[in-house]
Amino acid sequence: MWNGSRASSGRASKSPWGLIHLRHRRAYPGHPRLGLLRNYAMDRLTKIEHLFCKRILQKQSDLKKFIGHNEINEASFDPAVWFHFLIGIKDVLGNINNDVAFIATLLIKQYLNDRFSIIDFDAGSKAQGAPGIDIEAKTPAGKTIIGELKTTRPYQPGFGAAQRTSILKDMTRLEATAADFKFMFVTDNDAFAILTSGRFKADFKTVEVINLIASQA
Repeated sequence: MWNGSRASSGRASKSPWGLIHLRHRRAYPGHPRLGLLRNYAMDRLTKIEHLFCKRILQKQSDLKKFIGHNEINEASFDPAVWFHFLIGIKDVLGNINNDVAFIATLLIKQYLNDRFSIIDFDAGSKAQGAPGIDIEAKTPAGKTIIGELKTTRPYQPGFGAAQRTSILKDMTRLEATAADFKFMFVTDNDAFAILTSGRFKADFKTVEVINLIASQA
């Protein structure tokens, strides 16, 4: 059985949303639905997913307009101008962390489709930051799947204190919850390396760690 905690040996490809990810062909060769979601255009998303993607596109448009009408430079340095410039960018982008988590959840949707032929998972059905397990799904055969998503980038070896507390909480919840498949999905190579070694590997044996944005190819 393929172990998701190992680095994939697939090759990088670009998804229909413009994101780089790895094809896991060697993980489950000949899978009849492999790559189906990669052929999806935005009009194949669910209504909620499409709405979130349109909001992100609108942020991109608004940011371009803002940058086009505002600029800072070294020659006319003014802290007040620089401050308002950065606040303007922050206002345009809003809670960008939620947008990052949503797109990462679309990558999880691709993964679930590729590995389990799950096609009815809605990446926008659970509000980002809402309590409870991030990912809940069932395979066509009725097997239960749970997962947590962390887009955390460790800011020191082994995670910072608050990062480590949050990840331990999620890993403990996964370990204690009954399910046929349990996943910790991450989007950072350093986070992946930490979670697949040492105490994390020893203490959470039933949880597979999946690197959604692997660069080991």
